[in-house]
Amino acid sequence: MNRQVKQVLLLSAFAATCMGVGMGLSHHWIASAQEEKPVTVNPAGLDRLPPVAEVADKLNPTVVAITSTSFVKTPRMVDPFGGGDDFFNFFFGPGHGQPRPGLPSPHGQQDDERRAESGGSGVLISADGEILTNNHVIEGYRGALDNTLEVKTSDGKSYKAKVLGRDKELDIALVKIDANHLPFAKLGDSDAMRIGEWVVAIGNPLGLDHTVTAGIISAKGRTVTTGISSFLQTDAAINRGNSGGPLLNLRGEIIGINTMIRADGQNIGFAVPSTMIQRALKDLRAGRAVSRGFLGLQPADLEKGFQEALGVKSGVVVSDVTKGQAAEKAGVQRLDVITAVDGKPIARPVELVETIAGHRAGDVVKLSIVRDRKSREVTVTLGDRKSLGSENEQDEQKGGPAQGEPKDGKSFNTEKIYGFTVENLTAANRQAYNIADDRKGVVVTFVAARSDAAEKGLVAGIVINAVGTKSVANVHEFSAEAAKANGKAMLLLIQGPSGPGKGTVAILPR
Repeated sequence: MNRQVKQVLLLSAFAATCMGVGMGLSHHWIASAQEEKPVTVNPAGLDRLPPVAEVADKLNPTVVAITSTSFVKTPRMVDPFGGGDDFFNFFFGPGHGQPRPGLPSPHGQQDDERRAESGGSGVLISADGEILTNNHVIEGYRGALDNTLEVKTSDGKSYKAKVLGRDKELDIALVKIDANHLPFAKLGDSDAMRIGEWVVAIGNPLGLDHTVTAGIISAKGRTVTTGISSFLQTDAAINRGNSGGPLLNLRGEIIGINTMIRADGQNIGFAVPSTMIQRALKDLRAGRAVSRGFLGLQPADLEKGFQEALGVKSGVVVSDVTKGQAAEKAGVQRLDVITAVDGKPIARPVELVETIAGHRAGDVVKLSIVRDRKSREVTVTLGDRKSLGSENEQDEQKGGPAQGEPKDGKSFNTEKIYGFTVENLTAANRQAYNIADDRKGVVVTFVAARSDAAEKGLVAGIVINAVGTKSVANVHEFSAEAAKANGKAMLLLIQGPSGPGKGTVAILPR
């Protein structure tokens, strides 16, 4: 019996040892399987250089130099001491006869006419002489309308050019020369470009014809102006004179028109994407104004405060709605969150603007929105973007006497909770902050430096029109609505002391 017990004990010990070893190995295998590893890339083609030379060789003949010549009148200057040119050149240097403040020409004397030249680049997009460039390249000096355009091709020939169409908002123009069988480039798909892909820029920087530079796409979707453009950013060297020249992919396709640089940076250039140009070409060729859809609302990023207050994680907040425009007519309201347009997800304001501007005025689109934490769809007939800013936005909220306290009689300390204070609008503070007479609401009088309110741009003199969706006419109404935020993000419709601009901000508690 003792022998059997010993055998059982030995077998149990052996089994336990095996299990222990097995569990140890299993743990090691699992740990190995879950081991975190750095992100790496296994690139193809490291043995080959990008074909920049081939792009330059084949596409150089498609790039042209454009010169705009204007004649501007300047007052004829008279030497105040009656001396000759040599006399004044000695004391004042050459060019002393140019217009100078304080030396007007005698009354009735004819003005001098001066030749003013400016230039840039362009790229041929058809065999019969259509050329894409920037609108600012073909504009006359200081807006002169009688300027002439000369185009010089890579073979040294010069042509007079006429303007077919221009799009000031996109800063694109289409001009044409009278020629045939010209080499031309193809418009590519800028949307398909990835950050980090190689690009080539060709142009005439600083008068140096047909300069080729190379770099990569540094970023996409850059908004650097108040227009609709969502620019491509590149580190390919671009300088004055490159404007209007092409930004090319390694297949030699135009994926952008070089437009501007950051003067305070190095190799930070921007190009209008080819997909946006493609949408405008039909109108440019027809010589008519480019038609772009317009909603008539102010979009804002769905930042943390908005997410918390509205209960939505992705989309674009409607910060304000323009009276009488397409969005208001369709029933879109302030603080709606637009999550998609025709089923296409929207995550940033620039995406919404680009998507809508890609349609023509009169097109019908379907907006997916979230309102009061419930999803719905709104059908909108788009207006025309040309009407942007034509409406005089007036706040029609009714004013009233200051009451001082919320309806429940409890004081609400906005400074302690949110870091700013407000007062009723009075003749005295309107004068102190230069607040226009049409402003209704309460005025911000103090903002703590260490507060989210300061981070969001609130300053003394800003007028608060509404809290959430509720208009406020005085401190009493403001305090009552602010108390409803319960110490969470507070949504404010704000307006500057003057001008038409409005917008909604989400102020987080301190």
